[in-house]
Amino acid sequence: MNYITLLSDYGNASHYAASIKGSLYKSISEVQVIDISHNIHTFDILQAAFVLKNTYQNFPAGTIHFICVDVNFHLYQQIIVAEHNGHYFLAADNGIVNLMFDEIPASVWVVKEELVSQAGSFIENGLFVQIAAHISSKKPLEAIAQKGAIRNNSHSQAIEISDNMIRAKVVFIDGFNNAFVNVSKPVFEHVRKGRKFKIYYHGKEYIDKIVSDYSQAKGGEDLALFNHNDYMEIAMNRGQASQLLGIKIGHNIIIEFSDK
Repeated sequence: MNYITLLSDYGNASHYAASIKGSLYKSISEVQVIDISHNIHTFDILQAAFVLKNTYQNFPAGTIHFICVDVNFHLYQQIIVAEHNGHYFLAADNGIVNLMFDEIPASVWVVKEELVSQAGSFIENGLFVQIAAHISSKKPLEAIAQKGAIRNNSHSQAIEISDNMIRAKVVFIDGFNNAFVNVSKPVFEHVRKGRKFKIYYHGKEYIDKIVSDYSQAKGGEDLALFNHNDYMEIAMNRGQASQLLGIKIGHNIIIEFSDK
């Protein structure tokens, strides 16, 4: 069985995801297509990278991931296949792969330009499907791509770190209105060095402790924790944190550290 995931900013009202699925089922005999999300904010590669980074390792090795966010060959000049941890990631070279991994992917392939030029305007439904069929049939990537490198790393600095501060962003809000921040526990603890801290989430409003479970805060009380993927959440026990605290995707989160 071949597994392919779809991540996009198409929304749920469009036909694009269904078109890709139909093309995949016609092109690959044994395939299962899984929707990760189609509600990524338009062109928001930071949010897309965060969602996929925290999802892909739950799938079997060999899974092919379609990253259908900001796929514009004319703007970014390359369509790439990144191979990492036994998975394949198809995307435009728009900076998203840099955001997903802490290290350079094991292999980066650049799809041959003549194939891209024949793909039409809906690259995800043409070229991505063609690449997936090629990989699924165990054919060598050399036939459709050449070894290359990621050119666009303009978005690679997703957080700013200094000795006494981390400046991060809210990159995702889940169905419970919990706000996910692009700071991992290892990064937080590395900068913290055992010091006290304040997590400023709205003007002068801050949280100065980390809990391990939502229930450790009172009902309606704001809290911060590290979730099962070791990323920071700003939440509210039995409450709608992002709505009540005025937090939105892209919102700046400032974490200050102090010995006092």
